[in-house]
This record gives sequence, C-alpha cells and structure tokens, in this order.
Amino acid sequence: MIKPNFFIVGAPKCGTTAMNDYLSQHPDIFMARKEIHYFGKDLKLKQTTTESEYLENFQQAKNEKVIGEASVWYLYSQTAAEEIRSFSPDAKILIMLRNPVDMVYSLHSQNLYDGNEDVFDFETAINLDTERQRGNRLPHSADFEQLPAYRDSASYYEQVKRYLETFDQKNVKIILYDDFVEDTEEVVKETLSFLGLNTLINIEYRVVNPNKHVKLLFIHRIIKSPSQQLKRIAQAIIPFKSIRHFLMRQLLNWNVNNRKRKKISNELRISLQKYFSNDILLLEKLIDRDLSKWL
Repeated sequence: MIKPNFFIVGAPKCGTTAMNDYLSQHPDIFMARKEIHYFGKDLKLKQTTTESEYLENFQQAKNEKVIGEASVWYLYSQTAAEEIRSFSPDAKILIMLRNPVDMVYSLHSQNLYDGNEDVFDFETAINLDTERQRGNRLPHSADFEQLPAYRDSASYYEQVKRYLETFDQKNVKIILYDDFVEDTEEVVKETLSFLGLNTLINIEYRVVNPNKHVKLLFIHRIIKSPSQQLKRIAQAIIPFKSIRHFLMRQLLNWNVNNRKRKKISNELRISLQKYFSNDILLLEKLIDRDLSKWL
C-alpha cells in the first residue's frame, strides 16, 4: 500500500489550499484530496476514517517521489503530530501561518460556508468559543462534536512547538502567509527545494479558495446538511438524482458569491491583537522570524 510522506498540517485560512493546488501540478508530487483528517483523534469529528479508507486516497499515485495530503486541523490537534510521526517517521511537514486576527476573521467566513457556523456576526461568534468547546450552541451541520475555538485555533506557539519537538527540524518548513502572498512563485520554489524536487517547473498560479459570502444562511444550511425528511420529499418530487444534484448546485451557486469581507472593526482588532500578543512574541522567538507586523 502506498503511504504519504508529506503533510500540509495547517493552519486554516493561511494559503494551504492554494499551496496544495500549486504543488499538485508538479509531476513528482501526488496530493490526495484535501481535508481527509485521518490523524488527530482528539478533534472529535462526527465522521471518522479507517486506516484502509485513508490509504485508499493514495492508491492512484504512480511513480511520484512525494505523496502528500493537506488537512488544516492537524496543526491545532494535540495528538496529530505524534500520530503522523508514528505512521511516517521521516515525513516532511509544511506549516503555514497568518496574522492570527486575520486568520480567525477569515476562518469565521469559511465556517459559515462549511456549515460549522450559524452566527453571521463575527464578534458574537468568537465570544461563543467557550460554549462551542463544550459542544453547545453548535449548528446541526457542524463537522465537529466540539468546535475548535477561534482564539485557540490561531494561538500558534504551542501548535508549532509540538511539531518542532516531534520531528527533525530539517523536515519541518514554516511559511508565513505574508511571504506567500508577496512572492508566491519564490515561496513555492523554496517548498519544492525543501521537498528535494526540481524547482524549474511551470506552475499556473491561479486564484484558489477566495472568500465566500453566503447570502441566506438558512438556505445554505439546508443545502449543506438537508434533513432526511427533506431528502425524501425531494426524491418524491424529483426522482432523478442527477437533476436533484444539478438544481442543488444551481441554488448553491446563487446563494454564494466570492467577495472580500468588510474590514474588522478597529476596536475588535485591537482587542484580539492584545489577546494574541504574548503568543506572537513566543512564536517569534521559536521560529526566529520578525512578526512585529502582526502586533
């Protein structure tokens, strides 16, 4: 059985989808579908994957040197690093980090789209962190039994430290989102070099995973997680599965558009910057990078 030897472990909304897309264009890299989340037994996902089901994602690989997958909650998980090391001791790990205030704001938008959030107002949602961690106030369509807290998701220091302590540091590469956006091609080439691959490859640097705006949340939640009763009614009215799926896709496309969000309020930004400041200073020393822009 073919096993992965490369993992993009997160964090969410830090460019992992784009990086996954760019790397998958390289002839010596096979990237499985994104967000399998086999590792991280502490994540309390509603749906779990067996090892055989997990490995099935890599069986289409041929002679590629790098076999990888990207699951953004591996970084947040307290157990995923050790689980990955036990599974693939010599694996290479890619970590992508973003200003934590921007990250959690973008994550809120993604959670709305994914069905992991049902509160449109970001400040209200982030203040529900404690309740969500207890498994309360979760939308029916959430992927988690206990939703990862927004603030904890972007507190990177302990998360990164865990991987640096678990793996040989030469097998861990850390990318800052600011660098990735400023010179995408150069950062991708550095990543290919980290993977020991030819960097002189033509890659299409297309826009990937733009911010999604949901117009009507209740319709979006129905599309993402319809009840059994609604499914039966739809099957009775429209017996052809292909037509049902086509209509649902059309409704989804109408209800979601890609656009930039309004800027976070200055008051909330300052409050969150203060919350994250100590973690940022610790991370700065850990990875030996100037993160003063984040402060």
